[in-house]
Amino acid sequence: MFLLYNFLSTLSFIIFLPIMLLKKGKSWRYLKERVGLSNYESANIWVHAVSVGEVLAAIPFLKSLKKEIPETKILLSTITHTGQEIAIEKFPEADRIMYMPWDASFAVNRVVKEIKPEVFITIETELWPIVFKALRQNGTKIIVLNGRISKNSFKGYMFIRSFMKSVLSYVDAFCMRTDLDAQRIISMGADREKVKVSGNLKFDITLPKDTLPWIKNISEPLIVAGSTHKGEEEIILKAFESVKKNIPALKLILAPRHPERFSEVEGILKKNAINFIRRSEMHPALQHSALPDVILLDTMGELSQIFSKATIAFIGGSLLPFGGHNILEPAYWSKPIIFGPHMDNFPFTTDFLEEGAALIVSNSKNMAEVIENLITDRRLANSMGGKARAIIDKNIGATEKATALVRSLIRQAQNENFGTS
Repeated sequence: MFLLYNFLSTLSFIIFLPIMLLKKGKSWRYLKERVGLSNYESANIWVHAVSVGEVLAAIPFLKSLKKEIPETKILLSTITHTGQEIAIEKFPEADRIMYMPWDASFAVNRVVKEIKPEVFITIETELWPIVFKALRQNGTKIIVLNGRISKNSFKGYMFIRSFMKSVLSYVDAFCMRTDLDAQRIISMGADREKVKVSGNLKFDITLPKDTLPWIKNISEPLIVAGSTHKGEEEIILKAFESVKKNIPALKLILAPRHPERFSEVEGILKKNAINFIRRSEMHPALQHSALPDVILLDTMGELSQIFSKATIAFIGGSLLPFGGHNILEPAYWSKPIIFGPHMDNFPFTTDFLEEGAALIVSNSKNMAEVIENLITDRRLANSMGGKARAIIDKNIGATEKATALVRSLIRQAQNENFGTS
C-alpha cells in the first residue's frame, strides 16, 4: 500500500507542478524545498504546521520549548506561503523555517537523512505516510500534537483503515484535543496506549495589545468580521447596513480569510456602493470619525489584535458550510462572539454556546437583530465576553503538558541513540 501511495503522490506532484510554478514561480525557495533540493542542517526537533492556524496554535508551545531547552535546535515547516510569513514573524527563535517536502520518497528521503531529527511533531493531525516511514527508519520519535479528527476526515480515513493503521503505527504519542478526537484516532487504528487527551494548544494564547498604531484611533461601536469566505460578505454587509440605520456611528472591519480574495471583496463593496478603505491604504493617524463605514483588512497577522477593539466579533466560515474558524482570539479579549451554524471544525464552540458566551446567527436579518441587541444591551455583551474569557482560563495547560512530553521523548531518543552508537 505504501508503494501505491508513493506512486500516486509522485504522480500528483507531476500533475500539480505546472500549477505550483504559476503560483509560486517567484519563490524558488518554495520549489527547492518542496522537492527536497535545498541545503539542510541537522535539528533536534522538527515541527510541522501546515498553515497560519496551525502555526499560531504551535507558537506558545514552541516558545516554551525553546525557553526550557535553549540548546535545542528547532526546525519549523509549513506548506502555505502565509504560514511561512506568520512563522517568520511570530517565531524568530526558530533555527530554521522551511517548506515541507512533498510527501513522496523522491523529496522526503534526502531531507530526513540530512536533518536527522530526534523528535518530529505534527500539529493537528497532519498525517504524512512517507514522511512518517522515513522518520521511523531514521529512529525519530513522532508526536501528533493538538490532534483533531473532523467528522468528514474520520469518514474518509475509515475507508482506508488498514492503511491508516500502518501509518499510525509509526507514531509514538498522540496528544488529542478532546475525548472524541482520541476515540476517533483509536478507531482509525492508533494504539490505545499511545493516545492521551492533553487539551487544545489554542487555549494557551497570549496576545499583544495596542502594538498597531492605527487601531488606537478606532472606537466603538465596531463589528469585526474575521476570516470570511465567499458568499458571506454579502450577508454581513446587508446586516451591517440594516443596523447602521439605527446606529449611524457603527463601523465594520471585514477580514477575508484568503488573501487572494481581497480584490474580490473590494469589488463587492464597490458594487454595493459602500464607503470603505483598504487597510493597506490607511494613514495611521486617521481618526474614527473620519473613517469610512468599512475597513477591508488586506494585511496579514493583525486580526488577533484588532479583535481587542471589537464591540462584537463575528467568526467567518460559519454562515456557509466551510467549517468555521477559531473563536479563541476574541474570547481572549472578552468579546461577545457570534457565528453561523457551520462550526463543524471547532466542536468546542458548543461549550461557548452552552455557557452563554456566544450566539448563532443564520441570515442577514437574524444577524442584524443580534448585533443591534448586543450594541444596545451592554450588560448582555459584557456578560457574554466575560464568560468567553472564563472558558479560555479554564482550559489553559496544554502547552505545559506537551512540553513535558517532548522533553521526555528527546531524552528517550538520545538514550536509544547512545545505546546503539
